Amino acid sequence: MLRMVRKTFEHARAAEFAILASLDQEWRATDHLKMRFGILSDAHGNVEAFELGLNILKRARADALYFLGDSVGYIPDKGVVSALKVSGVKSVRGNHDEMLLRHDATAEQELVYRHRETYAALTEDERDLMRSWPSQASVHEHGATMLFVHGSPIDPLRGYVYSDTDLSELALVSADIVFMGHTHRPFVRQHLGKLFVNVGSCGIPRGDDLRGSVCIFDLPTRSANLIRYDISNSCSRILSRHALAPPVRALLQRCANHVVGSDFDT
Repeated sequence: MLRMVRKTFEHARAAEFAILASLDQEWRATDHLKMRFGILSDAHGNVEAFELGLNILKRARADALYFLGDSVGYIPDKGVVSALKVSGVKSVRGNHDEMLLRHDATAEQELVYRHRETYAALTEDERDLMRSWPSQASVHEHGATMLFVHGSPIDPLRGYVYSDTDLSELALVSADIVFMGHTHRPFVRQHLGKLFVNVGSCGIPRGDDLRGSVCIFDLPTRSANLIRYDISNSCSRILSRHALAPPVRALLQRCANHVVGSDFDT
């Protein structure tokens, strides 16, 4: 069994480095432009998975790093906020960040979200950092406008955009490229000349592929590459440290074991 686990891990690592080598070759010609953006989202207190994703983006030589919100929620750990404070990553606010700061969760939601425990552990500087995060951010570079948002361009905090969502209304936004999170399900889609990218979740992925997800975007070529990576070990360690709500525990158990099945949406 140990040999099988080791081979699985080695295969995942080899696949990750193959992706990075491919990206490095693809972008070598445009290296002088320094216009690679690394984007990740929805860490939800899984600081180890967040840092793994961040290291992947750094190794891919991203020039600017963006986090699309939901540093907290489900896992009562402030580590992602602490890491963001010292990382220099630009962040926008997610719905869980907003709910934690406003103490908006109902008693029933709190049993799952665990916001109060996380809020109590945060320093005042860390709370101020979260308050400073905007609901969305726009960047204009190389003749293109990029929008970074947690939910959707229409509903920045709580909008859901899936791989099969009708993009007709969203295509009316002024941005040329839109980066989103919130659904925990990554995709890249073109619609009416605009690029829509859901970068997925680096901390609690959902769907059939329960690996972490981050995105590298090359602005001169307008190409978005989703990188999936193994977070099973970090999920296993979280399960050993925290008593979590049953649906959260079940999903993290699946992430730890790479088991395909149903998950929850809240």
